[in-house]
Amino acid sequence: MNYHSASDRELLESCCLYEDLKAYNELVARYSPKLYAVCKYYLNDTFLAEEIALDVLFWLWKKRRQLEIPLNVSAYLHRAARNAVISHMRKQSQNIVSTIEKYAEDAVIEKQMADFAIICREGEDQYKQLLAELSPQRKEVFVLSREGGFSYKEIAQKTNLSVNTIENYISSALKHFRKGIVPIVILLLNQLV
Repeated sequence: MNYHSASDRELLESCCLYEDLKAYNELVARYSPKLYAVCKYYLNDTFLAEEIALDVLFWLWKKRRQLEIPLNVSAYLHRAARNAVISHMRKQSQNIVSTIEKYAEDAVIEKQMADFAIICREGEDQYKQLLAELSPQRKEVFVLSREGGFSYKEIAQKTNLSVNTIENYISSALKHFRKGIVPIVILLLNQLV
């Protein structure tokens, strides 16, 4: 068979029925520039157009056993290229929509995180204010217990106070904090809902 002078249909039949690689290569040589032009027309992206055109021709080789040989090979391949471009555009639009949705979700999360950070700063400021309202000795005991991690016995030794006094100081400090912290907790819970 003279591949250069064979018709498109003869080449496709030889390729599909006899798995003739030379016939397939001739089809690729004939149609890759044409399919590239079709894809480039729709996409206006040379690299992507070339990739899709070659994908269509590779698809032809992969499906050669199941392919029903069309009468007009040129129209068939042009339609396949156009469908591949449409499929690519559809995927791209879905990617764009999902990216926009993700960005919107991220923006909401970012806003919630910013709100949470503000609330945390406000809570810390309120904690410092409530801590400052304690008497110096109660403040020292509370800081040693909660921030220093010391046991009541260790605090008693450091401050020359009894363990019962330390327990009373911590208990009264916690009551003081509970009264003052309620508004910030309510604000925080409202933000989380």
